Amino acid sequence: MVKSVGIVLAGILLAIGTGTLVVLGIAAPVFTRFLGPELVSTALSTVVMVFAAAFAFYFGGMFASYKATSHRRLHGVMVGVASFAVSPLLNVAASIVSRGNDPLANLRTPGASLFTGVLFVTILAASYVGARRGEALYAYNQTFTLKEKHRKTGNRPDGE
Repeated sequence: MVKSVGIVLAGILLAIGTGTLVVLGIAAPVFTRFLGPELVSTALSTVVMVFAAAFAFYFGGMFASYKATSHRRLHGVMVGVASFAVSPLLNVAASIVSRGNDPLANLRTPGASLFTGVLFVTILAASYVGARRGEALYAYNQTFTLKEKHRKTGNRPDGE
């Protein structure tokens, strides 16, 4: 159980790191250089944020799925689910510490709620696809590991 939580947490941290790198290291410099600061708050930046989240959680789900000891696909999908479960808790904790801020102030408009819903569906889909890829990579690597193990011991896996 503890290992599973650690694997999902590592997947979330990988997703956050990858997303931060894509947004702050790639998208932000391109926006400020070519589009200017006045166009940063347009729909284009929203699309880029959704893409960055999908890209990041694909790799987070793949990592968690690959490293899990069992239920690989579930571990990969839990990266997306757990990140959305932890986020409101962090907002509430920050609100308590700062005394008086509304933890869900950004969700009071229909546009923000729609964006959050689209982001949630995108993250779940990306982490699921990443989990399937991590599961497939693990199975593929296991075939080579077993062949190497049988080669070293002199046993043939096909009964020859």
